[in-house]
Amino acid sequence: MINHVIAIPHIATVLVVAMIVWAWRGEPMPALVIGSGIMCSMGAACLVGLSVPALLHAFRPVPKIAAGPLTLAITDALTLLFYFKLATVLL
Repeated sequence: MINHVIAIPHIATVLVVAMIVWAWRGEPMPALVIGSGIMCSMGAACLVGLSVPALLHAFRPVPKIAAGPLTLAITDALTLLFYFKLATVLL
C-alpha cells in the first residue's frame, strides 16, 4: 500500500516540474520525459536508499560509513540512465 504522506509530495513535484517544462518549451513530450524521469528516479532512490544499507549490514562492513556515498552514486547513475533512456525512446 502506498503511503499518502510520501506519495502526495512526490506526485506534486512531478506535476509542477512537468507543467513548468511544458510552459517553457511549449511541447508536451519534453515535459513527459522530465516528469517521468523524476518519477522513476525518486522511486529508484527510495528503493536504493532502503536496500543498500540492508545489504551492507548483511555483509558486515560498517554500513554507516559506506551507505551514504554508495547510495548516492547508485541513485545518480540510475537517474541519468532513466533520463537518457526516456529521452531516447520518447523524443
